[in-house]
Amino acid sequence: MAEADPQGDDQLSGLLDDLEALLDNRERVPLGEIIDALGARGFGPLLVTLSAFLILPVGMIPGMPGLVAIVLALIGLQMLIGQKRLWAPVGVRSRTVSAELLRVSIHRARPIARRLRPVLMPRYYGLVDNGLILTTAAAIFIGTGVVIFLIGFIPGLPFVLSIHVLLIGLGMTARDGIVTLLGFAAMAPALWLLGKFLL
Repeated sequence: MAEADPQGDDQLSGLLDDLEALLDNRERVPLGEIIDALGARGFGPLLVTLSAFLILPVGMIPGMPGLVAIVLALIGLQMLIGQKRLWAPVGVRSRTVSAELLRVSIHRARPIARRLRPVLMPRYYGLVDNGLILTTAAAIFIGTGVVIFLIGFIPGLPFVLSIHVLLIGLGMTARDGIVTLLGFAAMAPALWLLGKFLL
């Protein structure tokens, strides 16, 4: 097993720092600025942030699940065509998020990020860099985005559907193949809940 990479361990804190830097003396933050700030780090941090939006207080904003769903599907589509950074249309980029809710969410996320430092590490890179796995992940993001957009109004569904996205995003961010595999495994409860409502 690979040794923990201190720089890799600190990626989550860096992600939160980048988000917090957007909040100074502002009431609302355009989604486009969040995409630009995190996009330089790759799709992983964006996936972590989007899934966290559905778990943390910022997810209480009306319309947030639908907006997250659109961006998730865009990430999946652009991963399939080999893009390294996210392009989003003006209508998505211009949507704004409450700076205060973001600040509260970041505050709640920091202790979790500190607890994850010893767990996340670069290991089994082949599971993260493998073309088939990345293609499968992209298809999962597209499917998850479509489902959240269509039936995200079902109580608890966006939260459950965010767990596997969060884990895969964490795995991509830290290049941690084990956590990436856990993300795929975490789809099981999401599929069960989805089947319960649809069948």
